[in-house]
Amino acid sequence: MKYISTRGNINPVSFKDAVMMGLATDGGLLLPERIPAIAKSTFDSWKNLSYLDLAFEVISPFADDIPPEDLKRLIKRSYSNFVHEEIVPVVKKNGVHILELFHGPTLAFKDVALQLLGNLFEYLDLRGTREGEHFHLHSPPPRQDFTGAGAADDHRT
Repeated sequence: MKYISTRGNINPVSFKDAVMMGLATDGGLLLPERIPAIAKSTFDSWKNLSYLDLAFEVISPFADDIPPEDLKRLIKRSYSNFVHEEIVPVVKKNGVHILELFHGPTLAFKDVALQLLGNLFEYLDLRGTREGEHFHLHSPPPRQDFTGAGAADDHRT
């Protein structure tokens, strides 16, 4: 899977490069070159998967340059510190289904994304060092809605 900039001024990049790039070097946002088609039967087969297995199935087409076993380990590690066994359980209240996104280490919805992102940064940095690649992390500038414990927890040194 390759990623392109919303501004269109970069050559397509791999998932690994997109993660480490953050914002595209032309100032645009990175997005997949294409969105994979997923058959209804595949969606149906995902109904009873654990969160970890579902995360792998959803993420793997977009991260095809990370070996599957490594991606599974990254996902497992990323959510091992969530306090609920289902990680993000769905509860039913008054006929409404609610997805609880607050069972991570900082009790913020941002933990769902940032725990994986932090582990991806570490994996790519260590792997790049071993393989002679040089990744440079480009963090987007801080935004008012991207602050607090959730963001800080995953950018720890």
